[in-house]
Amino acid sequence: MRANSIFIAAILFATFASGQSEPETFELDPLVANANRISAAGNYAQAAVSTIGLPDLELGQFRDISDALAFYPGIASYRRTHSIAAHPTTQGVRLRNFGANATSRSLVLYNGVPQNDPFGAWIYWNQYDLSQVEALMIHPSGIGETWGNMASGGLVSMIAREAAPGARSFEASLGSSDRYDIKAYAAEKVGDEAVFDLGIHHSDTDGFHTLLESQRGAVDEPANSTATSLNSRLSWTSGDYWNSQISLRLLDEERGNGTPVGRNSTESLDLSLISEREIPSQAATLNLSLYLQDRDFQNVFASVDDDRSSESPALDQYDVPAQAIGGAITYRSDSEQRTSYAAGVDFRLIEGSVNERYRNLGAGFTRERYAGGEQEFFGIFTQVDSQFLADDKLSFTARLEEVSRRSGQRTETNTETNSIILDDQYPDNSDTVLSGNLNWVHTFSETVSTQVALFSGYRAPTLNELYRPFRVRNDITEANPELANERHQGLEVSVQRDSTDGMSKLRLSAFSYEAEEMVANALFTTESGFDPRFGFIPEGGSGSARVNLDRSRVSGFELQASQQLTDTVHASLTAVYADTEIRGDELGELVGNSFPQSSPWKAVASLDWSATERLALWTNYRWYDRSWENLSNTRRLGATADLSAGARLRLDENSSLSLAVTNLFDEENVTGIATNGLVTIDEPREILLTYSWRK
Repeated sequence: MRANSIFIAAILFATFASGQSEPETFELDPLVANANRISAAGNYAQAAVSTIGLPDLELGQFRDISDALAFYPGIASYRRTHSIAAHPTTQGVRLRNFGANATSRSLVLYNGVPQNDPFGAWIYWNQYDLSQVEALMIHPSGIGETWGNMASGGLVSMIAREAAPGARSFEASLGSSDRYDIKAYAAEKVGDEAVFDLGIHHSDTDGFHTLLESQRGAVDEPANSTATSLNSRLSWTSGDYWNSQISLRLLDEERGNGTPVGRNSTESLDLSLISEREIPSQAATLNLSLYLQDRDFQNVFASVDDDRSSESPALDQYDVPAQAIGGAITYRSDSEQRTSYAAGVDFRLIEGSVNERYRNLGAGFTRERYAGGEQEFFGIFTQVDSQFLADDKLSFTARLEEVSRRSGQRTETNTETNSIILDDQYPDNSDTVLSGNLNWVHTFSETVSTQVALFSGYRAPTLNELYRPFRVRNDITEANPELANERHQGLEVSVQRDSTDGMSKLRLSAFSYEAEEMVANALFTTESGFDPRFGFIPEGGSGSARVNLDRSRVSGFELQASQQLTDTVHASLTAVYADTEIRGDELGELVGNSFPQSSPWKAVASLDWSATERLALWTNYRWYDRSWENLSNTRRLGATADLSAGARLRLDENSSLSLAVTNLFDEENVTGIATNGLVTIDEPREILLTYSWRK
């Protein structure tokens, strides 16, 4: 894909050049099509939704999608290392600490199409261009059950800007760590009822050191990344009632993991088709969606000697391919009657594997491993919404899903003798899962309302958890092909008050989730040397494996408050308290422990000031409480905090200049402590200057 970037840039340049003369103005109906299933229940089941819209996105305070989402403290990847330097496999999405390892427990959507990686459910944030996003919506719980797998742990929904003929934009950023970003976008009318739009985004950064300065040696270098993405879309109308779009996204990404040997790269392709038909005679909408995800991931883990003066490859995952194909048919009643409903069917077929070389005792790799399999998801769902009393609204969702595993296999070969030393074939299995939710909203007055949500759902272990072992420095974690599906149920109660003048908003929510069979990484040994389960464990290393925890709980509350202090000053505060506890486990010593990397308290406070019609200033403060690094709760991470600030100056009607300073006081925020005592840290202070132009 790297060779194609020149060709892509040429296409984009030609598109821009074609519009340099006086643009022709076209009047088209809005070309909007997405597969969002919650629109029918939008007024009934908000479930503590946090929305980040254009005013915030265009202020210049967010460098990328992951920055914008972190504005809501209840969301976090497993490790808090910023996405520009983090390993992709740590970029799973958890809401309110719901999850005991790095795998996503929340479903990420782009225009209603699932985005989680087919193999490991993590998210490649670099493939999304923040400047082309209309809104980000976060639903922490109790609303996503129509999507099935992972969704009852929460939804993160990205809504793209609609394709507008003649639209153009350009954005360029320069920052510390030799960071630069370039984004360009253009949309053109094609035929009478169609628009084609194309965007390209290239980013490059030297990154930052993720290891504590006092522990670095000769082999340590900043964790860096470079990425090029392309987003193209054709939107069209057919007849009087059909709106459709076909989208193609490409990503080519390379990352350094902090040493010369430790590196990873990804090539990805996402193709989707969404078509929506209005049915006026029935006051309804029929939505069809199909999507394809294709990933090619490569990754090398390194073993570094004690004085960190040299390193050698410890695990070479030279080919980790994964594909998914999915789709849905949804019929949605848009009637304004007291009762409306939606129903549909969907499917997702996944296959993936890891091909890797391992056991390097100094003379090169002597073992090779293949492991992988397939997953199948087939679901049927329905949702009914009813205004059964003047002040009471009820929403009910039910979903029945068949979840299957196929063709699980693990083969290991001694490459010195070319002999097979392990050939395991795992039995196929399937499970039928019933899940759903019940949401009741009562309106006391124009300004005060309450909501009660009951919900249940599940998550199937990913192919990554089932089949792919991994290594972080000297800590080894084995896969487990016998993992059971996670099941959970929960309750949320919330009260919301909005002022009559729209100047303030207050929402308080209390929640409790009970989980069975939560997947976690459990420590089994810290003894160095050869272990029959983990292979060779270096000095100071450890051997862990993925296991199911019998029972666990997450409970707490969330406060969201905003206030327009003056005509030009706006303040907001979001605080989340989410306490985690392991309540039952065959490894009895874990009972009573908290989930790793799960700060009980998290808060984000912000202050925005429109100083003049042209100048806007902003600042936000983010604080995370202490947490445990490991499932055994033996290594403690301290609290972290950082203050960011910036300004946006409107140069003219179409262009602006913004300055963002993150981690203003250059705090050293610890994100992890390895078994051998190595300490990882998040990014230092970064300064980013951005020029934006849009018409």
